[in-house]
Amino acid sequence: MTKQLKFAVVLLLTVASMNANAQKKTPAKATKPATESKSSKPSKQETMDWIAGKMKENLGSYRTFVSYSDGKFVYKKPYERETNFCTTTIDLNKITGMNSEYSDDFYVTGKGCMSTICDNETKASSYQTFSMSGPNYNDYSAPFNFTPDQILVERLKKAVTTLIEYNGSKKEEGEAF
Repeated sequence: MTKQLKFAVVLLLTVASMNANAQKKTPAKATKPATESKSSKPSKQETMDWIAGKMKENLGSYRTFVSYSDGKFVYKKPYERETNFCTTTIDLNKITGMNSEYSDDFYVTGKGCMSTICDNETKASSYQTFSMSGPNYNDYSAPFNFTPDQILVERLKKAVTTLIEYNGSKKEEGEAF
């Protein structure tokens, strides 16, 4: 009986060991595709949609979200005792630059990236710069309240950097630089 008991224990340990090894190998295979997808760059549309979602979540006081479509983020804010409104459009497709890495301000730039038209006006005002967060030393328009969440600000900077790569001027054929 002791030989059979020893044999049963050895068999049980062998099966348990094989089962444990099989379980250890399975997660490694499952995580490999996840790391591949994380390293791939999001599309321009995905990048703009993510930025717009964060802009909507962090819209500053007295501003009301109106719409977002194809990179154009629209909000309105009241003026003149809240009887009239100014509507502002931020075109994420036109963002081509941002502050330097050494600046405390986080602002974005681009020709005509922001325009505002107020009730009873016929022509919109166009702007090339607006503040995303920071001390805003240059007194740019600052429609968002990202500053308290510095981790989110860093994520936004990465997303804006990716967007700038997509929006940047492409080198024409035959151009040296």
